Amino acid sequence: MIHHHRASGSRTDMSTDDDRSSQQDAHSSKRNGSVSSHKKRSLSRQGSARRRRPSEERDSRRRIEKSASSVHHDNKEPSRPTIASSIASNSRRDLSRSHSEHGTDRGSNKVNKNINRFSNFVKSGVEAYVIGESKTSSPISERHEVVMNGGIIQWKPIQQYYHCVVDKPKKESKLKGLKSFIAYSITSSLTNIQRQVSRRYKHFDWLHEQLSAKYIFIPIPPLPEKQVAGRYEEDLIDHRKHILQLWVNKICRHPVLSQSEVWLHFISCTDEKDWKSGKRRAEKDEYIGGSFLNCITTPQQPLDPNSVDLQVERFQRSVKTSEEAMRVMQERMNLFQKVFSGPVKQNWQKMGSAFKTLQQSFEIDETVASRRLTDALAHTASEYHEIGQVFDAHTKNDMEPVLENLYSYKGTVQNVPDIIHVHKQALQKFRESEGRLSSVEAEKMKQRIDAMSYAVIAEIQHQTSEKVEDLKSTMGTYLKRQAAFYQDVANKLASLSARFD
Repeated sequence: MIHHHRASGSRTDMSTDDDRSSQQDAHSSKRNGSVSSHKKRSLSRQGSARRRRPSEERDSRRRIEKSASSVHHDNKEPSRPTIASSIASNSRRDLSRSHSEHGTDRGSNKVNKNINRFSNFVKSGVEAYVIGESKTSSPISERHEVVMNGGIIQWKPIQQYYHCVVDKPKKESKLKGLKSFIAYSITSSLTNIQRQVSRRYKHFDWLHEQLSAKYIFIPIPPLPEKQVAGRYEEDLIDHRKHILQLWVNKICRHPVLSQSEVWLHFISCTDEKDWKSGKRRAEKDEYIGGSFLNCITTPQQPLDPNSVDLQVERFQRSVKTSEEAMRVMQERMNLFQKVFSGPVKQNWQKMGSAFKTLQQSFEIDETVASRRLTDALAHTASEYHEIGQVFDAHTKNDMEPVLENLYSYKGTVQNVPDIIHVHKQALQKFRESEGRLSSVEAEKMKQRIDAMSYAVIAEIQHQTSEKVEDLKSTMGTYLKRQAAFYQDVANKLASLSARFD
């Protein structure tokens, strides 16, 4: 029994002498068969527990007060702002914007990251670039420049223009004929020796993906739609070839894309092993999205944020109105196509049949005059049938190029809202962070924002110029062909009328 009390006197035993006395009394009473002693023992234990609890609480309060006193004493020591002290809550940040004794540090230098980690602003790496956390380890191999020319911000003009021709679509196969595809030849005038490479649609698709990921502030023109049904039909192959040619033309005319390493590899590499090696190298490129902005050299002159906003908003309105106008033009041209290749063609040919019936009615006569008339009617019937075919061909030769250019423009500007949205998010990030950064850090962030804005404005200038040139060329060519087409029809009709003189 004595041994038991020593064991229970350890740190885990909270019993007192009163407890032990109560336990002994209870044990004695139990031996005597008393039931009421059990209740007394329970009450005794509860009383002792109540006596212990205030004592423990007092000890706990003393320890807390002692700790708080120590912390309060430490906080009385004056200290300069540190990086650790700068990282505080938003409410404290707002109160810490006063200048330090040196007049250079303002508030906290912590920049909050975007909560939505799936937004394009974050995924593309633009946020990391803006806040100075863009991480790359490889050297920059591709550089581009934004210049100021007569007060106009633009990409540095192309020093050596070249062109590429997409031609000779050919059905090829692999895996012993189990898989077939259409390959197009691409011939470039970039070097003195014209190189011809063979590329499948999936290679164009891969290149489009690489360009879109790397040059985030450049809207990449659309490829033709990938259609499986009827993909070997001649009309579809020809249509796809024309869209690919438009796509290649736009890349060749762009000051940045025309000098892109992955693009140059695409149009010039003829060796299969080198081609695959270059593809892997492009897929591992670190300077994509926001990191690509590190490859751009811009003027040192700071940009006025209000002026940038005005230019971007004006371009956004221009794109919206142009896109709607071209949608209407596309609808009208599609309707024109259907009418010309359908009812108009049929009506001309039905008129030809009517002239043929009229001719046959005069064949019964045996006079010289009637023979001359039947001959003229026969030629008229034939020409009317031919004019119907000419109207059908006109829809393909003259109207289709207009529709293809409208498709290319609309597909390009569809990317503009995303580009502008990312740019606005970057500007908003700077405005939110400016007051929390030191003067030095705020200035560095402003320089990165300006570099991005220079790139955006340079691209706006290029796209605006391209739109004007494309529309002038497209509509000018279309109207010339329209005039030639109707002149051809007029000449045919004039020739026919002479037969009736």
